[in-house]
Amino acid sequence: MLRTAFEFLSEELNAYLRRKDPTNFGNEEIVVISSLMNPDNTFAVSTEGSDVSKIILTLINLEEDRIADSQYNYRRVEDRIEVINPPVNINAFILFSVFANNYATALRLLSYVISFFQGNQVFTNDQYPQLNAKVANDKPWQKVGRLLVTLHSATFEQQNNLWAALGAKYMPNVIYKIKTMSFIDLEPKMEAPPITEVTISDE
Repeated sequence: MLRTAFEFLSEELNAYLRRKDPTNFGNEEIVVISSLMNPDNTFAVSTEGSDVSKIILTLINLEEDRIADSQYNYRRVEDRIEVINPPVNINAFILFSVFANNYATALRLLSYVISFFQGNQVFTNDQYPQLNAKVANDKPWQKVGRLLVTLHSATFEQQNNLWAALGAKYMPNVIYKIKTMSFIDLEPKMEAPPITEVTISDE
């Protein structure tokens, strides 16, 4: 599900850049999904070329969203009742970092990211059929029902700690909170035949 959400957002943002600035960003994929650093402490995104511009999407945190006390789910399948563990609702924090050889270009791209989410804060499968276009029908647990995107502000201290933990040099960036994604495994944990009659004894 995380991959589904990340790939959808990166493709939508790439399409937005091509529409808004086809001259500068119409011929290449600017938005990439990647960590910032490799295990050997090298930069994870290719910087070859004299005019490289990239918007890098990186997952930096997950938190459980306790909307309500989760209850077991029951569903009827043919002639039996299946019990499924309650879903886990997750909020994801995504760092949008901008790398560019030209700093002014980096600021322009960062502005485009903010403008994109200012105009697109809610993504549903009804409005965006491409949201789950890459998910196979036999893998419903990978599908996303809705994405709600909000700007997440971080203090200077939090930013400093974040970039130190990432092991990367600071780049122009913005953080967005993506809520809420419900993770559920449809494999039943218990099965039982349905109750078809009730007998009351007078004894």
